[in-house]
Amino acid sequence: MDTWRADFAGLPAFHHLTPWINRISGAHWTDLAALNALAEHRNLRNALELPVRFAPQTSRCGQHEYEIGIYRNGQVPSRERNWHDLFNALTWLAFPATKAALNAVHHAVLPQGKNRTPASDAATLFDESGLVLVGEDESLAELLAARRWRKAFVLRRNDWRQVKAYVVGHAILEKLLTPWPGITAKCLFVKMPADTAPDKLDSAIAERWRATASPVPAELFPVPVLGLPGWWPANEKAEFYADTKVFRP
Repeated sequence: MDTWRADFAGLPAFHHLTPWINRISGAHWTDLAALNALAEHRNLRNALELPVRFAPQTSRCGQHEYEIGIYRNGQVPSRERNWHDLFNALTWLAFPATKAALNAVHHAVLPQGKNRTPASDAATLFDESGLVLVGEDESLAELLAARRWRKAFVLRRNDWRQVKAYVVGHAILEKLLTPWPGITAKCLFVKMPADTAPDKLDSAIAERWRATASPVPAELFPVPVLGLPGWWPANEKAEFYADTKVFRP
């Protein structure tokens, strides 16, 4: 789907991208020059403190070439008129430290030709399909991780006012343009006040990936994104969560 549409900007799942979407939103696709102007304004940097810029992707590249290029020269291969790459760029703008840290996780493995590690597998999952749940009460995250959907989403619905969710995975953002109930993200819980400033949250997420004991796939629990209260009109009814094809026991 390469037809431009501006109506997605007001949807709850895109709330953290709004400041950047508003700068490029219009009747037509933006171009890489406009994204790079935002990157310069944001002072985007990779793990080596090199400026990050979005460069035209003129040929296919594998993960090795892609990640190593970002790490060594700050160039992010990007296609114009492409939702996947646009959401990748917008996520760089919203969570620059996190994106740089994820890139560094890959760089620690890929240049040596090593097999993928649990940390690099988790980084890939999170980069493409990540969701961050922020709050001071861990119990909601524990219920989600245990797949106790009814208790988390129905019985404790009012408690969702004390947490905030951010979609970090650009593949999930792309899917949410044409949403269906089964869209599932890999969630990382961050214990911080829900109203933590985005840049401070970004630093905290990045630190999790820089740590020696960085997340592994098992720590990223699955969450059907449209089950989040307020993110999908149909989930106002409790029976929405009874669909075991989506909310698996």
